[in-house]
Amino acid sequence: MFRRLVLAVACAGLLGCDVADVALGRSAPSDDHRIGNRDPGTLVIGRATDAISLDPARVTDNESAEVSFQIYDTLVQWEPGTATPAPGLATSWSVDPSGVVWTFALRRGVSFHDGTPFDADAVVFSLERQRDPGHPFHRPDFQYWPNIYRDVVKVEKVDAYTVQITIDRPYAPFAANMAMFPVSIVSPSAVAQWGDDYGEHPVGTGPFVFERWDRGGRVVLRRNASYWGGAPELDRLVFEVIEDPRQRLVALESGAIDIASAVLPEELQFVDLHPGLVLHETAANNVAYLAMNLRPRDDGKLQPLRDVEVRHAISYAINKEPIVQLAFQGLAIPADGPLPPSQWGYHKPRALYDYDPGRARALLADAAARGVFDPAQELTLYAPSAPRPYLPSPERVARAVQANLADVGIRTRLVIQPFADHLKSLRNAEHDLCLLGWVGDNGDPDNFLQQLDPDNTILGSAVNNAFYSDGEVRGLLSRARETDDRLERERLYARVQERIAEDAPWVPLAHSQVALAARDDVTGLILNPTGQVLYRSVRRVRE
Repeated sequence: MFRRLVLAVACAGLLGCDVADVALGRSAPSDDHRIGNRDPGTLVIGRATDAISLDPARVTDNESAEVSFQIYDTLVQWEPGTATPAPGLATSWSVDPSGVVWTFALRRGVSFHDGTPFDADAVVFSLERQRDPGHPFHRPDFQYWPNIYRDVVKVEKVDAYTVQITIDRPYAPFAANMAMFPVSIVSPSAVAQWGDDYGEHPVGTGPFVFERWDRGGRVVLRRNASYWGGAPELDRLVFEVIEDPRQRLVALESGAIDIASAVLPEELQFVDLHPGLVLHETAANNVAYLAMNLRPRDDGKLQPLRDVEVRHAISYAINKEPIVQLAFQGLAIPADGPLPPSQWGYHKPRALYDYDPGRARALLADAAARGVFDPAQELTLYAPSAPRPYLPSPERVARAVQANLADVGIRTRLVIQPFADHLKSLRNAEHDLCLLGWVGDNGDPDNFLQQLDPDNTILGSAVNNAFYSDGEVRGLLSRARETDDRLERERLYARVQERIAEDAPWVPLAHSQVALAARDDVTGLILNPTGQVLYRSVRRVRE
């Protein structure tokens, strides 16, 4: 593999930008992104797939979030390179003694990219359109709100630069959640102008201004020279879709792009050793998993996954070590639960399912005798076609899982789809089994565990794609959210992780490293633990 990579990149070096232009589907001589012709103030990021929407309220995917973080601001942001809440569009905030009324003092003198003022009215509009089904710009496909922000009761203007948010009970992760991209502050004027098409015409207050979006090709942003946090170093950001990972590497080596995301694990060593490239890595704060759909079916078919012993059998059937070594090239660790070991609140459960195909077969034989499992039944196994930060080679992992299941007598049919279609299928419970994962949004354990919250199973917007429902888990998560005593929260989360392991709605697979490959003239690149990149401080240095 390493030899093949060297040959591929050597060809790229010999043929120069023309190879990268072919890789990008361009006519080489006229393209303004070629390294010798384009302005050093332009940074080009090559990635595997396009954004879904640039309305942050309507998406959960990493590609949409990556662009949104450049266009918008939130009330709370993170200290660069950390998950520590810091002032953003709110200069300060406080919570009343009851723990339910949060008051945010807003930054003055800030304008949206369309010239309209940022103020309390804009904050109320941005949040209330998600909270209130009667709001004229509320839409049923707002993804995060019903799962993460459902405890918000109302958002009110106190004065032009003060907002109060009332929640229905004390909620410890609330400040951290207000730094997440779904609660980005949008221009009310732009939403009113574009309506359902607003996601194609985003307007925020962030460091970069939306310029254009060629669907399936590129998103172009330009510098916000009057940004309240200081103007970016770059003049332009270009997010370029290059689906094939080896073509992305060729484009990076040739200089047609400056940064490549979703680099194949087996190519990271090459990047690390290349004299003109730099590998930027951050500690894993994610999880990849195999989810089993527990939702009752209405088609009369047998539902083996609703039987806990069948789920245990599947857990014993999956051999994680070779998956980590082959599909992640060792740049991951096997997972034993939803939280990565680096996340506070992590607890290793007693109920663990080490690879044991013999035990899996015995459990399935018993399930067949009880009439809850039919070896002739074919289950669907859904996986995304595009790499994810937590799943760099999804089809390879899917085929490994399929082989493991076949070995113990479970038949599956693979359904490989583009990521947007994959998410839609999972939210609508079309799958039996599925591969997905999660990148921690805010440094709080609740952000991972809400993926299995029984309250997050609303068909059409479910993030709990196992459709797992357990009363004890619901109660424990609720209690943990209502206390700011970290030791107590850790105790409660430990029990949650034990209970989830006992019920086995997931097979946790791996916690992977997040890595970006960049040319060595790119400086100031900061990766947050969430995996998001802050491009405001990035420069391209030319000799």
